[in-house]
Amino acid sequence: MLVVCCSSMQKNIKYPSGPTSILPAKILRKFLHDPINTFNNIAKKYGDISHFKLARQDVYLINNPDYIEQVLIYDHHNFKKGKRLQTAKRFLGEGLVTSEGELHDSQKRVIHPFFLPKKISSYGSIMSKYSLDVARQWIDGSIIDIHKEMIDLTFAIICKSMMNYDMDTKEAEQFTKAFSITKEYSKRLQHPIGHVLDSIPILPKVAQSRKAGQTLENIVYNLISDRKKMIEDQDISDVNNLKSDNTDLLTKLLLTQKANETTNLENQSKNNQKNNNLKDQDTSYSALPDKQIRDHLITMLIAGHETTANALTWTFYLISQHPEIEKKIIQEIESILQNQKDEDKSGTTDNQKSKKSITVKDLPKLKYTEKVLRESMRLYPPVWSIGRIVKEDYDLGDYTIPKDSAIFMSQYVMHRDSRFYEDPELFNPDRWTDEFKRHLPRFAYFPFGGGLRGCIGEPFAWQEGILIIANIMMSWTMKLVPNQRIKLDPGITLNPKKGIKMELHSRFK
Repeated sequence: MLVVCCSSMQKNIKYPSGPTSILPAKILRKFLHDPINTFNNIAKKYGDISHFKLARQDVYLINNPDYIEQVLIYDHHNFKKGKRLQTAKRFLGEGLVTSEGELHDSQKRVIHPFFLPKKISSYGSIMSKYSLDVARQWIDGSIIDIHKEMIDLTFAIICKSMMNYDMDTKEAEQFTKAFSITKEYSKRLQHPIGHVLDSIPILPKVAQSRKAGQTLENIVYNLISDRKKMIEDQDISDVNNLKSDNTDLLTKLLLTQKANETTNLENQSKNNQKNNNLKDQDTSYSALPDKQIRDHLITMLIAGHETTANALTWTFYLISQHPEIEKKIIQEIESILQNQKDEDKSGTTDNQKSKKSITVKDLPKLKYTEKVLRESMRLYPPVWSIGRIVKEDYDLGDYTIPKDSAIFMSQYVMHRDSRFYEDPELFNPDRWTDEFKRHLPRFAYFPFGGGLRGCIGEPFAWQEGILIIANIMMSWTMKLVPNQRIKLDPGITLNPKKGIKMELHSRFK
């Protein structure tokens, strides 16, 4: 155990064990090059809580589910978001993922009704239809990048679900390409000199990033403008009479903005009658400016498709490596389709069911498919780590973590911990029995984060993931194209570096 004196604070700090180096920035270089293995090696060697330096930053890696629960649930007020999400504000703005405090709470109140169970179920028809549309477009024997296909599919689903908007192919490609550039550039900003280089706009990467950011802005602001015109043309004026179960998020946000503008104009009119000095009056009428709506939409479009796309990509990759698991999924799907066929014959079903699709009503029967997705997200969690900055000195276990230190908690590391998972590197969906889940510590499995800042869209993602897997595997087997080097690309989410190529084989030859 290492004890050092911090003379500037006039107190002793007892640090937990952790890696050290006499070479400046050696650990930082390792982290920037391969953050997942760096965390994994540190956790295995030093245990539940460890300390090290990333440049001048004190960093604590927490690898104990009880400690993680303490940080994310019970003492969440003593932490703010980490550097990666602070950097993401440049692209996401002050959306639900990046905002904090009262702004975050108010945003969550607006968005929450769109993620209630009944509302999420209503998105099921969109998820099933779009999945089937993609499956029908594929060609037997062709080679696809399954990551790109899942990015495109989940992006289309979130656009339709949250905004009732069908982006045309060109527009969608522009958005996802621009997002890919900004995402890659945000990793560059994590480098110690990244922000220095960012101040030189003539550098190619900097110019490319700013152009991509402008593309995102243009697409979203055009969407806002078009929807405003539609609202005016249809004379929709009363947000109170437009309930969240029969409208989309974008329309609801714009109607809320309109209601705020009307209220503020009425209040100003009253104030003007009392005070004729108009120069001193507040002329900011809207409590929900276009900028905030833009932040909401970009956050929803990005967070609402990338995590699920990554989860599905890794799931199809793992299934392709385990034909015995694929066989069990197909047996489950065929059982559901056979029941639909029997109901058709008896005349007790509607025309929609006779079209052979897996719908939200079938979710309770997709128990094994759900286990496969759950196990895939154990091995390849969509969000692989969470970072926090300590606001005030914080007691955790036997240590006091000083103010302004960084805390990291890694789902990737926790999900492969042999204390909680037998044969943790093995892809084994059958491990997810009800008894196993009951005895698993709460934060030994948290693929979407947790606590008050947990992902509001987690139930949406579970439903979407299961329906996509079932509806695509109903028609297709995927074989991994040989001689690929499958590599992790850990940004804010866990991407496959350079995608994953799959060869398609129809089940209906």
